[in-house]
Amino acid sequence: MSVQLQLGAAQAKLEGPNSRVFAGRDAQACQLAHIDGTLSRRHAEIFLDPSGQVFIRDLGSANGTWIDGRSIGHDTVALRPGMQVWLGHVALGITFMQGGQSMGATVMGAQMPEALKQQMMQRQQQMQSAQQSMSALPAMAPSTTPMPKDFAYRKQGSNSNGTLLIALRQDTFFNGQTCDGYVEFTSTDRQTVASIFIELVEHYKGGPSTGHVWDRFVVRQGPWRAENGDVLPLPFSLRIPPGTSMSSRHCHWELRGEVDINWASDIDATAPITMRNQDIERLRDGLGAMDYRVEDIVATALGQTFEGTFAPPGHLAKQWGVNDVTLTIDYLGANLKVRMRVDKKGLKHDRAVDQVFELPRFRAASQADLNATLKQMLDGLMAK
Repeated sequence: MSVQLQLGAAQAKLEGPNSRVFAGRDAQACQLAHIDGTLSRRHAEIFLDPSGQVFIRDLGSANGTWIDGRSIGHDTVALRPGMQVWLGHVALGITFMQGGQSMGATVMGAQMPEALKQQMMQRQQQMQSAQQSMSALPAMAPSTTPMPKDFAYRKQGSNSNGTLLIALRQDTFFNGQTCDGYVEFTSTDRQTVASIFIELVEHYKGGPSTGHVWDRFVVRQGPWRAENGDVLPLPFSLRIPPGTSMSSRHCHWELRGEVDINWASDIDATAPITMRNQDIERLRDGLGAMDYRVEDIVATALGQTFEGTFAPPGHLAKQWGVNDVTLTIDYLGANLKVRMRVDKKGLKHDRAVDQVFELPRFRAASQADLNATLKQMLDGLMAK
């Protein structure tokens, strides 16, 4: 899959997953450059995602990016043949190619419709009004407290409006704790900031592409006026739920921060983190201490329920006629329920034994006491 782009007389090509082209007035900053007063220096970004879908994103341009007569605002929009795309007053031509053959194109308008010009003029007036009202907003008042140096795990995102940095002491966290860190916003323009926030996000196989947000912390609520060069470090604290899924090939976690800027491109940053579940690890250690081979314990989507299988040592499995034992762990409010079900040869129905732990007592118990309880459960299961 490849895509041929045209802006005025300029041409560029997208070819291969994750390829991207910047379009605008500045030939030094854009692969697709055209001199027109309605184009911003870096106006828009057009890119191919890993699946081969073509997307466009406005980069906070003065005159906007328009598809079929509507401004796309801050949204990232999928492009398809038959659409009419304008960057300012300049039509963007897009031809979709497959195997060297055209698979369709956007509609190239010879001249922008008057109705669309009127909409663009109204947008410009709104932006000018917003810029004039900035003088009445409070200044950002940068913090005089620097970010602690021990927050050494750092990830950042940036665009022409500034940089957002996420800083943590470490990149591994546990269920039931808090994730404490800092975000630092550095402004590289004069602009109105609506808010800064950060989220704790779980992505799991088959789930929504945007992930599941477990907690959200508004670092600062605006609006306020930011000047070029202002730096604002602020702390945050996110709650980690008690029954979290562990990081695995089916599940990954991240912190996702955003600076919401009025009438310009928002600034995004993400920091991948590793999530562990101490309760599940204690149960795994307890079984391992008795030489039971735990193959894997996998969380269902969004945690709370975990399942796995394990087998006793080979000589005992043969002696007892056991194929394997299924382990199910459920978080039930302030309790943790552990169920073991044995698949034993010669039985029509599987045998099961349950044990409900109070979470505070479970976590306070020594590993030796927990091992003894698990052994008692298994001995009872095999004796039935």
